[in-house]
Amino acid sequence: MTTLRVATVNVHSFRQPRSISSNVTELSAILAPLNLDVIAVQEMQENERWREFSQRLSLPFSVYGPPKRTFCNGIISRYPIHWYSVQRTDFFCEGGTRSMLQFSLEGIQNMKFALTHLDHRNEDDRLRQIQKFRPHEDNIDILIGDLNALTREDYSNSYYRDIVLGKREKADWERPRFDLTELITKQWKYQDTFRKLNPTLKDKQVATCPYGTRIDYIYTHPRMNEYWKLIECSIIDTNGATDHHAVIAEFKQITKYKID
Repeated sequence: MTTLRVATVNVHSFRQPRSISSNVTELSAILAPLNLDVIAVQEMQENERWREFSQRLSLPFSVYGPPKRTFCNGIISRYPIHWYSVQRTDFFCEGGTRSMLQFSLEGIQNMKFALTHLDHRNEDDRLRQIQKFRPHEDNIDILIGDLNALTREDYSNSYYRDIVLGKREKADWERPRFDLTELITKQWKYQDTFRKLNPTLKDKQVATCPYGTRIDYIYTHPRMNEYWKLIECSIIDTNGATDHHAVIAEFKQITKYKID
């Protein structure tokens, strides 16, 4: 069977979290041993650091959008880009304009991807943004990215009270809500790959950002199950190179649907 290894990571504009120094060398050293086929990144710009990142990981094909934006999404891939499009929100949000990058890859059948980075301030704005993009109506098979959204099942009651709710109250942030992840999983029927393969992990074990919460996701639509089997999903510690951990998922193609 053929396998496909996919990762998502917020690269913090390819800067160290506490400086303007490049984090490309550190991130590449962490990701290179994972033998990834596709890496989806958030907060990138089309510049020399983006090109160096692609070269260091030997993933020669890339696409990004929208250009010249702080919240730009991009992918690097082992396979040529077959098709892509960029959607942008057309309404005001305090956290800025957001976008969704949709794409497919040559030779990879029955996989249509979408990558996004949603608002970091307000759940209502995140909901407006994802409703604008409506990936389920565009037959997106894999929905990836920094959604800045929470899943209640990730946290024990004490951790939720002390860390998830407690940190937000001290910082005067929005209260924890779970509307967006419930929309994606319960109404649109996407499967949370990490939660599916790691049902018992909670609290610090699932955190992907400095605030002790999981906000980075790889979702799959159930129609993929006929063609691809999810065999791995894990969180990769980026050791402070960026302010997010990476999430990786590996899929094995079912025999009767081999890649040409």
